[in-house]
Amino acid sequence: MAKGGVSIGLDISTGSIKVAEVNVSRKEPILTNLAIIMLPEGAVRDGEIDSPETVATYLKELWKQNRISKRRVVLGIANQKVIVRPMDLPYMPEEELKNAVNYQVQEFIPIPIDDAIVDYEVVDEYMTGEEERMQTVLLAAAHREMITAFMDACTIAGLVPEAVELKAFAMVRSLIKKEYQFLEEEAEAPGSVCLINIGAGICNVAVVKENTPRFVRMLMRGGDYFTKLLCDNLKLSPIEAEEIKRGRSTDPEGNNLLQREIQAFVGEIRRSLEYYISQSQERDLSKVILSGSGSKMINLPLELNRGLRLPIEIGHPLQNVQLAKLPYTPEELAELESAIACAVGLALRGTED
Repeated sequence: MAKGGVSIGLDISTGSIKVAEVNVSRKEPILTNLAIIMLPEGAVRDGEIDSPETVATYLKELWKQNRISKRRVVLGIANQKVIVRPMDLPYMPEEELKNAVNYQVQEFIPIPIDDAIVDYEVVDEYMTGEEERMQTVLLAAAHREMITAFMDACTIAGLVPEAVELKAFAMVRSLIKKEYQFLEEEAEAPGSVCLINIGAGICNVAVVKENTPRFVRMLMRGGDYFTKLLCDNLKLSPIEAEEIKRGRSTDPEGNNLLQREIQAFVGEIRRSLEYYISQSQERDLSKVILSGSGSKMINLPLELNRGLRLPIEIGHPLQNVQLAKLPYTPEELAELESAIACAVGLALRGTED
């Protein structure tokens, strides 16, 4: 449980910093603060911090503007310097498993072990045809220098990361509806769910079964990619491109270009899921839950439905929290909600033992 009953999720992304403050001392967590600040171009690129000093300056401003007193945070990461791989190993006690993972990790990651920070989680147990008890471990490895840049930015800003977590893991807590005992009829249906969170610079894809990620893939294409595409090809301003992306302005050439690129993007997601299915032999995907600031592109849900042949739902990251008095109108909060799945999910880590 978070100290003082308050947990803070910190999502430093390409273009913005988002913070969610949650009171986790009650049975139902309460969102007590929610804040966002835009970053200058180049401070964070593709989910990696280029300038810790610049990011620290904006973190300080964000804390000051929103009167956030707590300094301990749960920090989320997602970029191309994070590798997530499943490992199948014979069942063994925890201490032996730790040694086995450390011994075999270099076979699974393209990072020199001395330059990596490694973590893992057991996500499944099963029996082979020969009655051998096995377990599947989801291995995560990150470049040490990349993590150091995030830690430096927090330290300069006077913050203390009490945990560093993959954003894909955080998404589960906010996008999968929590199964309260008195709301059993609203529990998620059996089977796996695909979470797709499209940020400004990165798309996080996670296959979740029984509230546990079984597959994670980060695609280096987010909402900014489509904005830049329209700007470069049609000589538009970012504001004009955004209007076309959101379907609030019509441009036949822009719409056709966007349609082709969305279809290519969906194809990339489909191939990732096909890879997961080929490796796991699981074919029980029941639906897609879509979120992220880059997810509000015209026709995107339709193209995902066509390309993945799965029902598409729009995610509601606020579904597992009660709302305190926040400095947003209901309309502003509805507009902001799609972008805060990771920040809220990171804060909800404080609800876990």
